[in-house]
Amino acid sequence: QRIVECKHCSREIKSCELATHLEMCPKMEVSCELKCGKILCRENITQHLKLECGLVVETCKLECGVKMTRDGLKIHVKETCVQRFIPCEHCKKDFKFCD
Repeated sequence: QRIVECKHCSREIKSCELATHLEMCPKMEVSCELKCGKILCRENITQHLKLECGLVVETCKLECGVKMTRDGLKIHVKETCVQRFIPCEHCKKDFKFCD
């Protein structure tokens, strides 16, 4: 069996097993499964989805019940959430928008 080196992780692998290895190589670059456009090492995908990807769907942290992408929620929480806080134009104290 011929031994080859994975160009991503430098691991030595039997040439007949290279295709299988590439399907799970932690250092191989892959696109985000949610198609946000980010390309990163397979080993970093979980972290990306957990903390960074703007296309992950989450529930509004202000507990209004809305579910949308992380990027959409950034705008929602500031501008459209009925549970958002807005400052009083007179005293500058924050009040819930729906109060």
